[in-house]
Amino acid sequence: MEDAYSRTAGDILKFYSTSEENGLSDKQVGVLLKEYGYNELPPEESKPLWRLVLEQFDELLVKILLLAATISFVSVTQPCLSFRS
Repeated sequence: MEDAYSRTAGDILKFYSTSEENGLSDKQVGVLLKEYGYNELPPEESKPLWRLVLEQFDELLVKILLLAATISFVSVTQPCLSFRS
């Protein structure tokens, strides 16, 4: 049932051939379990730590700041490239 959210409780109980008091029978549970599987989310794929660190450098602002830091470092360590007069 795709649109269960828009139906009444009575319609849903009729669709699944069940009652509010008794719920699903063991046979119905077995059939639905085979058809749809367990009601659980698949486990998330974990990323290695090095990939998480590298992903932090994908932002444009981070790249600009790294470039500025590199230029600043080079200008301080190489006197001939200094911007000072």
